[in-house]
Amino acid sequence: MKRYFFKRILFVFLLFSCVACEEKDFYSTLEDDQAEMSSLRKEIDKLAGQLSCSDASDWKFTAIGVKACGGPTGYVAYSTKIDEALLLKKVALYTQKQKAFNVKWGASSDCMFLSPPKSISCVGGKPEFVY
Repeated sequence: MKRYFFKRILFVFLLFSCVACEEKDFYSTLEDDQAEMSSLRKEIDKLAGQLSCSDASDWKFTAIGVKACGGPTGYVAYSTKIDEALLLKKVALYTQKQKAFNVKWGASSDCMFLSPPKSISCVGGKPEFVY
């Protein structure tokens, strides 16, 4: 009897403790999910691009997104003078959401490996990747 009670309690706990299982995740449309991803990407780009690039040594890059086959969808350059922790948190959230999007909507990708840049250079006040 105790085992049955424990199993029921565990089931109810697991059922209601799903942090990533918000109601909207189950009922959102493809367009809603795309709009959410687009909005988050714009936030990331705005945060990353808020400073002019004059010294490439002040800049870093990080992978963003995830292809359906694995690997990043791209890279984001950012100045070390911005709130780096906030940017990396948003990038991680974007990558997590894109992975969930790929699974939910059965996305496919080219599966081509996207090599990381070797460095960053400043051209006309904008960061550019060097491959």
